[in-house]
Formats: sequence, C-alpha cells, structure tokens
Amino acid sequence: MTQTIAATTKEALERYEAAFNEDRLIQASWHSEQDGRQLACALGVLGDEVDGPSKCPATIMPRWLAQMVPGFFDRQKFDDAKDWGRRFYVALDRIGGNVPFSVIHDWHANTVCPLGIEAAELRKRDTAPHKALQALHLRALAGEKIGVDEWRPVLKNAYAYANADADAYAYANANANADAWKRLADGMVDALNRVKA
Repeated sequence: MTQTIAATTKEALERYEAAFNEDRLIQASWHSEQDGRQLACALGVLGDEVDGPSKCPATIMPRWLAQMVPGFFDRQKFDDAKDWGRRFYVALDRIGGNVPFSVIHDWHANTVCPLGIEAAELRKRDTAPHKALQALHLRALAGEKIGVDEWRPVLKNAYAYANADADAYAYANANANADAWKRLADGMVDALNRVKA
C-alpha cells in the first residue's frame, strides 16, 4: 500500500511514532524492506515519495531544516537518533511547523559555537573566532539587523579556523563524533522548543 505524504505536523508525528513503536526506523537509507516491514528514516516516514529533503512538505518544516535532518538522524548512535526523532517531531508539532529563521541563530549561538569553543579549548587554540561568531548570532537572535559586511569577515574567520581543525582532527574518534552529532541534534530540538507557540 502506497503511503501519501503527510500534510500536517500532527500526521508527521503520528507516522514517526508508529515507525518508532513498530521498530521500522532505519538510518542511512530513505526506505527499505526487511522481514516484510517497510522501514524508513526520520524524513522517509513522511511518505513513500520522500527520498530527499526537497520532498519534505513545507507544512511540516522549512527546506533548510529538512536538509539538516538526515545528518542529525544518521550520524548519531541509533538509539539516540530514534529518541531524537520523536522529540524533534513533538517540537515541530507544538509550533505547527512554523519554524522562524531565528531558530538558526539560536542553534548557532547556544549549540554550534559553544561546541567550537570547547573544541578550540581542548586543542589549546584561540577561541576568539568562535566567540565572535557566537556574539553575532546572539545579537541577531535578539532582533538586531546585522549587515553582510559585518557577517562576512566573522564567518570567514570562524569557518576557516573550524575547517583547519576539522582537517586536522576529522573522525579521530567515531563515538566522539556521534556524541557531537547528538549534541548538535539535541540543540536543534532545544532551539525549536524555545520558539513561542
């Protein structure tokens, strides 16, 4: 039986919970079949046609967020990912899929930049580029309009620094990497939960 695409966040949550409860969730594949069960990933549960973020309906979440879901879901330990997916869809349903772009600023300021600062401290490197980026995201989250001329050099400096770290230390420890992805994914749910309904 073909499953049409979920139209509402309530329907998306119900489908995710059904897949969770029936042990039909999988990582690293949109859809597959095993032992007669139709399996799907965190986005694939939305419907049989969903085979990428671009197929996720805007009534469920904006495209920029849908593009992040596969990384969040696939790169965590599987039990963590399954639990995260449930909390993610609960958070989306609470706000009816109306995700403001301020969530990006919140997530960066309260999750991504602190992780960058921690990584820099661990490697005894300068934390200033990460703190400068965090400060910009906090200002934007507070409603300040920040021009591209102010964003560009801070982003360039922070990401150049982060890329150098990533090249030097990439995937040194698979468990640490999964834990970092869990923190990133949990941080997104936290940011969604801070949106006023």
